[in-house]
Amino acid sequence: MEMEEDKITIASIKKCKEDRIYVGEKLEPQRGCCIYRVPKGLRKINKEAYTPKVISIGPLHHPHHRKNELADMEKQKIRYQREFSKRITDETWQKLIHFVDLYEQTIRNCYEDTSCTFKLKKFDFITMILYDAVFIIELFLRSCFGPIDFLLVTPRLTLISYDLQLLENQLPFFVLNELYRLAFPNPEISYPSFFDLSCNFFFPNKQLSEIGVGIEEVKHFTDLRRHFMTKKLYQFQEPTGSRGTVTDVPCAVKLNESGVKFKCNEGECSLDVSFKKVKKLCLGVHDELQIPKIEVYDETELLFRNVMALEQCHYPFETHVCHFIDLMDLLVNTKEDVDLLVEKKIISNNVGDSATITRMFNRLCLQTTLSPYSRYYAVSEEIKKYYGNRWNHTKATLKSVYFSNLWRGTGTIAAFLLVLLTLIQTVCSILQFL
Repeated sequence: MEMEEDKITIASIKKCKEDRIYVGEKLEPQRGCCIYRVPKGLRKINKEAYTPKVISIGPLHHPHHRKNELADMEKQKIRYQREFSKRITDETWQKLIHFVDLYEQTIRNCYEDTSCTFKLKKFDFITMILYDAVFIIELFLRSCFGPIDFLLVTPRLTLISYDLQLLENQLPFFVLNELYRLAFPNPEISYPSFFDLSCNFFFPNKQLSEIGVGIEEVKHFTDLRRHFMTKKLYQFQEPTGSRGTVTDVPCAVKLNESGVKFKCNEGECSLDVSFKKVKKLCLGVHDELQIPKIEVYDETELLFRNVMALEQCHYPFETHVCHFIDLMDLLVNTKEDVDLLVEKKIISNNVGDSATITRMFNRLCLQTTLSPYSRYYAVSEEIKKYYGNRWNHTKATLKSVYFSNLWRGTGTIAAFLLVLLTLIQTVCSILQFL
């Protein structure tokens, strides 16, 4: 350590520190970065939700890093490359290679973890990108037009589909789109656009008009999933002065006991939650909490977690999906809350166990940071205001005890009339003697 008159200097401190720690790569994400390592706190909660099971895409889970765990699918990438070669000429192949070569650094900059990309030399990196991209394009084409092979038979295709939506397992969308365009210069004649192919693969039961996003906005497939979830969200304006964070919202069962009705919101936005007064002929006016339908399958948590991780890394001031899950976490405390929402057709339970869904919602927001203002703040304040009104609880109790069904309601009215008539008769009898 350098010393100047027995004093420690900044030069000696820097030398001591930097001699011990290798600083060979860039220390902050480059412009255009959109593919991230999942933060350690999130990964610890459910490591499997962020880790590919059957196929690696891109450098972060490249078989070089995962040893032989994903090596079998590398053989299928070679097979698909050979099949893809039957669709294009050698001259077209050179165009594809030239494009990846030309944009090599731009592609590398899309990855936050430069240590993985740094280890891959130029030739290896270009080879990986080409084989991964060609596999995806060929898979999408076969899924849409055939021929069907064993990779397209469930459950194998399902596992591949989920792996392709993991945040760490991505290729930049612009790379896939441009390679597809170079391979098929006139897609409208022979093939659909790559954006249409992607939507058909991940959202087979949806019309393209429902996706609500343009190709220029999509960063990768995890981002495509988020765009699908937040589509048309910005059309719903937040009330003026309604910005804040959501806290202390009562659970679904308590709200139901206070008289709140629950309804599945079948609108086009899968994150649109509203609380409004609804008039019904037989029930009069009642307050209704409308929530979009949530299909819960075994892998639903995986999809939510990766979109939420993307928001944590790339959209820290627009954590819309995280805010929605945070609201659901408040509404779902016990399996009875889940059962109620299933009964109201808001949650579609395809896992069988209500307790599993309860744990899912209660754990999804752990280790997440929410943006300062939630779009659900106004709704949450209206709900709390309603719940805090004692008269609403009294009305709900009267309805549940005396008017829970047609026969009980009729009996209650009949009993009231009988008491009223008896009272009138008594009064009349007393008046006769006066």
